[in-house]
Amino acid sequence: MRDLPIELITIILQDVSATVDLLHLRSLNRSYRELLTPRAFNKLHIKNSIQSAQNFRQIIGAANLSLHVREVVYDSRDNERFRLPSDNVDSADAVSELEEELTNAFCGITALPRIESVVLNFWPSFFCHESGREVCENPFWFINRQLTLLHAIHHGMKTSRMTTLSLNNVILPTTSYDFVSSLTDSPLLHISVSVVSNADVSTWSASNDINGSLGALLPPSNPTLKSIVLRSPQGAYHSLATRLSSFYYPSLESLVLENIIFDHTPSFDGVEEFVLRHKDTLRRLELQSCACYVPDPATIIRQWSAIWQRWAAELTSLTELVVNNSDCRYVLFDADRGYIPHGEVNTSVYEDDLSSLQVFKYNIAAGQVAVV
Repeated sequence: MRDLPIELITIILQDVSATVDLLHLRSLNRSYRELLTPRAFNKLHIKNSIQSAQNFRQIIGAANLSLHVREVVYDSRDNERFRLPSDNVDSADAVSELEEELTNAFCGITALPRIESVVLNFWPSFFCHESGREVCENPFWFINRQLTLLHAIHHGMKTSRMTTLSLNNVILPTTSYDFVSSLTDSPLLHISVSVVSNADVSTWSASNDINGSLGALLPPSNPTLKSIVLRSPQGAYHSLATRLSSFYYPSLESLVLENIIFDHTPSFDGVEEFVLRHKDTLRRLELQSCACYVPDPATIIRQWSAIWQRWAAELTSLTELVVNNSDCRYVLFDADRGYIPHGEVNTSVYEDDLSSLQVFKYNIAAGQVAVV
């Protein structure tokens, strides 16, 4: 294979995708190295270990390698469902060393001249090199490691060219971090935040107070951000601490919400008003498994139909609406069970909701403005 024409080698190598295979082939000779280096280092996977963080720093320090890095993915675990551990250990020493290495590594993204995307996946465990086993973290160290990496990334974003940031399995703080709110010249075009559900956080931390604002990790208002994804894939998320009134992105085109609970009464700080604030630019809106909060069974619910009708009248720039007809529901809060379905909603309410949603969708498809 060493003596094959370079054109034929190039065709053969197109079918090689696994990073480990690319690295092996790259070591054969100079020709292979020149051909495969851009592909092998285009996307870097950083494991949650000290050794992996150190390897990342070495790549950053090598100009011939760092030049090719476009995406960095931290702690990706294929086909693993996020689950907070029932037993936690006091892993202060090991975590402290890991955090130091990760901080130094991710602060160095400024040295990656072509970086476009960073994906941070947070799992409540890490690989301990000394013991050779996976160590489960207690809530304090898990949240602290999350804070450390977020701080490092935002430090790097001050001069980085990255345009996309994805954060998965995040426990949101009750207020915005200073390093987030102070980054007034955010380079981001796209941000995706996947949060840990209310139920998981409460059970693990034994506290109902760790339900931070959905806006805690959003960049300050700026003219560059084009898309936002806010998800809670493992269950419902609602926070009385959410304050969205200060956020406005005049270039926002796409918004995705999953398992997010809307407040009972619309307010400038709520999600409903946040959507309307971007009515002039929003082109795509997606809602998956979202719900309306009802304070107690005796309270008259604010129907989804009212939201659909209001949005239909004002979201005149919208060209795509994605909503599963059976997704929009109503929930109550139970001190023991968390957010539960409101079981006393009349069938006519759901029929009214569905009818208003269908009218909304029809008007978008027809390119017309709904008049309600």
